[in-house]
Amino acid sequence: MKKEDLPIEYNGSYPDGVPYISIVIATFNKAAILDKTLTSIKANVTDIPYDIIVIDDGSVDNTSDICRKHACLYVWVNGGGYRGPAVPRNMGCRIARGEILITQSDDVLHESTDTINRLADLERGCVNLAAVWNVDTNLTKNTCYCHGELHPTPHFFLGSIYRDDFWAIGGNDEDFTTPGYEDVYLGELIKRKYKINWCNDIVGLHQNHGRPRNLRNLVVPSRILYEEKMKELE
Repeated sequence: MKKEDLPIEYNGSYPDGVPYISIVIATFNKAAILDKTLTSIKANVTDIPYDIIVIDDGSVDNTSDICRKHACLYVWVNGGGYRGPAVPRNMGCRIARGEILITQSDDVLHESTDTINRLADLERGCVNLAAVWNVDTNLTKNTCYCHGELHPTPHFFLGSIYRDDFWAIGGNDEDFTTPGYEDVYLGELIKRKYKINWCNDIVGLHQNHGRPRNLRNLVVPSRILYEEKMKELE
């Protein structure tokens, strides 16, 4: 999308600089990884007005310094412990002023510098989803997480949606307070209401990082909750 194609209030002439795109990221104790993610976002070449909103769910590392370095809108929330990403993601989306939301994981890099422009090219009633691959330390792709042909599960690791469309489906379901499945359920809600544009040539690179050894057990409550909610949708 080109700047001249934007509505007048978003094309840079609006006096208070309202962004057309709000990039929303929830994070927790991933300062070094987030630094690389934000570096890749700021490397985008675009004249579309955008802002970056980082909701920090109680980190005790130097996440605030990283966000200050990248001039993000930063909100630290004392959550009293892990409660899943649904709540902080919704916080960011409530703060957002952009007509279009780019929501993404804090560990997903933009592979190319035209990612913002291309995700901003969004039709009403549609959602754009980038392909996301896990990568090693050399940024070599290995596992496909999200792809229209190879893995067509609508995970919102990197994608765009109109802000009012996001809230029309209720946003992220905050019943998910343990790890996992909140993104899977959001994808199920999206595909029932909107057309998904699989943008396989827009690529997000998921940085490999450590996970809890007992993750398989930690996700069990979320999996059970997901199965219950899916029955309600039938």
